Amino acid sequence: MAELRMASNGTAEVIEVATRSGRLPWTDDTLIGRLAIPDPERVIAVDAPLTQAACGRCDRPVCPGTEACEEPAVVWLRTEGRGLVQKVGAETINGGPRALQHGSQARLVPYAHRATDVVMTYQRGLLPLSSLGAANSQITARAGQLRRRLRGAGYQLHGNLLEVSPAATIAALCGPRAARGYKRDADPWVTRAQILERFGDLSFAPQSRMAREDVLRNDHCFDAVISGYTAYLWAREGWELPTGCFAEDGWIFSPP
Repeated sequence: MAELRMASNGTAEVIEVATRSGRLPWTDDTLIGRLAIPDPERVIAVDAPLTQAACGRCDRPVCPGTEACEEPAVVWLRTEGRGLVQKVGAETINGGPRALQHGSQARLVPYAHRATDVVMTYQRGLLPLSSLGAANSQITARAGQLRRRLRGAGYQLHGNLLEVSPAATIAALCGPRAARGYKRDADPWVTRAQILERFGDLSFAPQSRMAREDVLRNDHCFDAVISGYTAYLWAREGWELPTGCFAEDGWIFSPP
């Protein structure tokens, strides 16, 4: 977990990075104890899916099937989503220039895929194909519970509770090579240091002590700081939620 604040000069400042809550691990209760504090000036950014795929949210007693379903997110998947996948496939086959991180095609299904994941993967090229389907996991279930518990403290999805992806933020600002390498390079410390150097509006406060070294050494700490930095950019630049099915289906906020 990382805590950042907006400094008096308008830049982002890391004031704490913590892998534990004192001597305790970040269990559900310790995490809620730290985060569920009403504060109109605070924004919480979570690097995990905060919504389920459409079928997971559905309460219909009988499923009409993907082709007949009128749920907006399902309609989007079988129209715009399929179009994005087919477009990428055609460009790959025809040898066109590729800026995306993959050349494979996915079979989109509403019980596994969300519209935002398809956009980030096939339209913007910020996330790899392996990220598709991440909305069905134990991590998603835990993030969903966190979202519901934080609602009691006044944190609303897309308002002051954001779903983010450090990898997507890094890909947007530093390129896909850096996004792949900050965890996988032979010496990821160097890659992480280079990424931080590119963020001239991000610094470490004196009271953060050894936080910068922890961030460079630990990929979880690094992800936490980039998540907080993404929330800072969201607040500073006023990113808006796209219209359509994304309010309910979910949206990963990342630099445009």
